[in-house]
Amino acid sequence: MSGRRIEPSLLVIAAGVTAAIHVAKLPPALPALGEQLGISLVQAGSLISLVQLAGMGLGLFVGLAADAIGLRRTMLAGLVLASLASALAGLADRAWMLLVLRALEGLGFLLAVMPAPGLVRRLVSPQRLSPRLGLWGSYMPLGSGLALLAGPAWIGAWGWPSWWWLASALSALAVAAVFLGVPPDPAPHAGTRAARGLRPRLSQTLRAPGPWLVSLAFAVYSGQWLAVIGFLPTVYAQAGIAPSLAGVATVIVAGSNM
Repeated sequence: MSGRRIEPSLLVIAAGVTAAIHVAKLPPALPALGEQLGISLVQAGSLISLVQLAGMGLGLFVGLAADAIGLRRTMLAGLVLASLASALAGLADRAWMLLVLRALEGLGFLLAVMPAPGLVRRLVSPQRLSPRLGLWGSYMPLGSGLALLAGPAWIGAWGWPSWWWLASALSALAVAAVFLGVPPDPAPHAGTRAARGLRPRLSQTLRAPGPWLVSLAFAVYSGQWLAVIGFLPTVYAQAGIAPSLAGVATVIVAGSNM
């Protein structure tokens, strides 16, 4: 049996899309979680923001550690963690269980997506780098759009736990795809950034103004985006809009970001 193999950089981008589904799977489920687990809007806000809090608190350290661990290994570890946490969360019957497992999913998401641009840079030629990174830039709205579109119908038919298990299965497939289709990390050499130690690299990063300015720009954007997307399905449900129509309306908002 012959056939063309999927390009490794595309597998990395697809893995990022599955990671984004973990973030966006929650908004369509909020009405069901409120009814079945009694989750309040305050708790819902905590569930939505835990992934972002993980990125804010651990992003720098995960990025630095990925150099030493290896980009591919870091992505695989994140996908495995997100998959396991999502599978266990489908069994949760208390709000605090979802909160704890959501935090683990947030860490898994961070580990999965943080090394992706570096992996893409390593896997494609310089002439093709900009288009590939541009495609990578759509991973979050694409994953969100898929989750927001499919979530209401899926949850209505099979319940929110199976929705969590579906996200877990997709990440497990991404683990297999990255493991089999993306070349292993090269062995570190003396003199590389990974070999210089964590403290000097951390100090150099914190003293540079560029990362702070980029972080501020992303914070301004993601703070508004998540606040709107995260609660739109709940707003639509409270307005009496059918779940199928609410999903499409939310996808239009998320898709415009692509």
